[in-house]
Amino acid sequence: MKKKMFLSLLVVVLISCVTINIYFPAAEVEKAAREISEEVRGLKPEEKTPPEKQNESKIFYFGTAKAYAQQELSVTNASIKQLKARMKARYPKLRPFLVRGIVGEGADGFLVIRAADSLNLRERANLQRLVQAENRDRKALYQEVMKALGVAPKDLPRIQRIFAKEWQRTAPRGTWIETKPGKWTRK
Repeated sequence: MKKKMFLSLLVVVLISCVTINIYFPAAEVEKAAREISEEVRGLKPEEKTPPEKQNESKIFYFGTAKAYAQQELSVTNASIKQLKARMKARYPKLRPFLVRGIVGEGADGFLVIRAADSLNLRERANLQRLVQAENRDRKALYQEVMKALGVAPKDLPRIQRIFAKEWQRTAPRGTWIETKPGKWTRK
């Protein structure tokens, strides 16, 4: 009887000590944001395999083989690749508006039209469509990154803020940057 009571108490104590540790992969999101923003904006240098590693991959070893592990971006899938390709193709059209300060980089990871007064009606409509398409792709990108990393939907705003910092960092000179909600500064 005492043994059963002791075991029951032990089980209750062990169960009550279990804590759920919810992990937000900030480093992985930061790395993904940095790589994606640099790739979209054409700032990422092409990675080339050093000649000595190219040759080693063609040699067959008997016994212990040398293995070179290259740290790959764990946040990639077909949807992310398509989104990046569309954003990369769109960026040359957006860049002049960023440089002129007509479009700014928001603190929430989205583009904001700030000063379209200098544009005629047709240019404004084209810019509006361009910014909407970019923001739609950014929203989808953030959701895909969230899924790829297994992040809870409640953490989507954190992903957006991390990406916002990278979009702002890689923005061209002249771009308006929202440092805090409602507070803008020119880069």
